[in-house]
Amino acid sequence: MQPQEVGDFFAEIKNALDSNWSDEALKSLSKHTVPEVVSGNHGWLLRGDLSTMWGRWFIESLVDLAPYELNTELSIGHLHVPILAYFNSVSPQVPLDERQKYARVLTRFAWQLVTARRGRKRSAIGLALREELWAVAQPEPRCYLCGYQFGDHARDRFLVGATEMPPAPPLVDFTRPRGMRAAQLCVEVDHVVPVAEGGATAVDNLRLACGWCNSVKNRYTNIYDTIPWSAGILSHPALGPVTRPQPLWVLRTVATRRRCEFAAGCTARIEGAELFAGPRNQGGALTPVNVAVYCEQHDPWHLDRWIGPKRLAAGLAN
Repeated sequence: MQPQEVGDFFAEIKNALDSNWSDEALKSLSKHTVPEVVSGNHGWLLRGDLSTMWGRWFIESLVDLAPYELNTELSIGHLHVPILAYFNSVSPQVPLDERQKYARVLTRFAWQLVTARRGRKRSAIGLALREELWAVAQPEPRCYLCGYQFGDHARDRFLVGATEMPPAPPLVDFTRPRGMRAAQLCVEVDHVVPVAEGGATAVDNLRLACGWCNSVKNRYTNIYDTIPWSAGILSHPALGPVTRPQPLWVLRTVATRRRCEFAAGCTARIEGAELFAGPRNQGGALTPVNVAVYCEQHDPWHLDRWIGPKRLAAGLAN
């Protein structure tokens, strides 16, 4: 790490903030490459999600997809016309066959967004499909997003329609408070590719998820889909004031990394163990650049993570 590089970068950030929406200050900041240390060990995740978001914005800057979403008589051929026109206008010197090739790539991407938005409805998850998903998840059915192992009550509700809810846990993880409501402990079926993005209700696109992860994941596919700031401050009984991370930050990091990141090495994977979000730098908040993934054995917060639901609710209210 080069301290001067980091210092110069933050001087530019301060200048941009102090300049109160100055375009010149932001242009100057944009010329700086973000130092590797600033993006953290999961910089690839932040950059990948950012590229995906920019790609969608770019597509919809070329053509507003709203008419295609509402008018089912419009086809992919209609959508191809304005996209090809864009390439023709900005790159007339490129051979026509190459312009057509690149336009088709963007058209297929845009059309996937259109078909997903045309109100595809969720198909019912019948008993036979639930049983198949449960069988695929053996020998230890777990939430595919965090590794939480389902209990007997959750299994019975999922497979035989039992009415009894899973018992409330005496303690919950303050970074991922599964169990504040009983439904968060139940088995739910998640579409890996969301229905809103065109995902099918088929075994290869379905996974078992706990109620907490499924509700946080929702239709989101990107760490930037949430509010880009913390969720407030928790008055922790042992740690003191702690910045609460956005739930999607925790879920996206754990579900994407899928392994314990203990520095000395660990074999724990999400397929066989529940994984937790903890700080890489112990003095820092759980921001996306400081979240690390740990198994129970190597969790730096293993003594402080678990809090009684009532006490946690009271702390969140402060």
